[in-house]
Amino acid sequence: MRHALPTLSAAVLTCALACSLACAPVQAGTHAFTCDRQADGLMAPPSWQNATGAAAATASYSEAERACWADWAHARELATGPDGLWVDVRDEGARRQLGLPGVAAADLADVPARTFLWNQSLVLIGTGVDLKALSQHCAALRQSGQFKSVHVLLHGVRSWRQAGQPVQAGSALVPPDEISAQEFWLGATQGLWRVVTLGLDAQAQARLPQTVAFAASTGDLPQAMDALAARIAGASEDLSPQRWLIVAASAAQLRRAQAWWRQQAAARNAALPPVVWLSGAWPAYADYRQHQQTLAAHAGRPLPRLCGL
Repeated sequence: MRHALPTLSAAVLTCALACSLACAPVQAGTHAFTCDRQADGLMAPPSWQNATGAAAATASYSEAERACWADWAHARELATGPDGLWVDVRDEGARRQLGLPGVAAADLADVPARTFLWNQSLVLIGTGVDLKALSQHCAALRQSGQFKSVHVLLHGVRSWRQAGQPVQAGSALVPPDEISAQEFWLGATQGLWRVVTLGLDAQAQARLPQTVAFAASTGDLPQAMDALAARIAGASEDLSPQRWLIVAASAAQLRRAQAWWRQQAAARNAALPPVVWLSGAWPAYADYRQHQQTLAAHAGRPLPRLCGL
């Protein structure tokens, strides 16, 4: 009998969380949501198109949502402490493609009903481009009183991989410091990047989903990369959800810039700030954008992404 009330509470919270995000009426100009409920249409510009900087990136999050965030050091301390528990809340398709050994797994909407998670200190691991959904759920889970604490690992599974934690991959993986064109778009809808371009002309820069924070010429690559390193090192992070994202004009420029950056990181004993790179450079994003626009034109509306893809 004493378990009846918590079970009812979990059911009510699960329904409330699901309905708040999945059952709300769609307003004009918004996107359809699937899987981690992030927009994947390219028919309208994201709300972050003119936003840059750490302050702008946090503007759309409530104080309760921001209180959920934990960087890698804090998240590891919480998850390995008393009653601490990592929880992989990515969708099932993503978990099949990249498993996290020894980590509890649950769909995000199912967390309140998973009794083995009650009275634990949870650290939620997402895709790295689902921060808004995770922050909203985290705030609601905290209010439920079913858990000792709930936090969200900033940058999700990418932080996990960059920290050298074990993974089980169903296929070849891109390096942990690279993101796909789709992740670029999804993260841009939440202002998760500070975009740096290498050798992109003004027309290409205007087609990016987020405003460019720093544009560098590749005429003198070492000089450009030195200037970028100084710019990044001088920026205040303060638990910012943003990461510096480098978009090169071509795959060849991407390889040269990565080689320089990694060599300098080794020479400076990893003193360079962490960055991420757009895999495939500008051509990969241009192809993705064109493909999505073609699909949307044929469908008559933006198409949602498939789970786990």
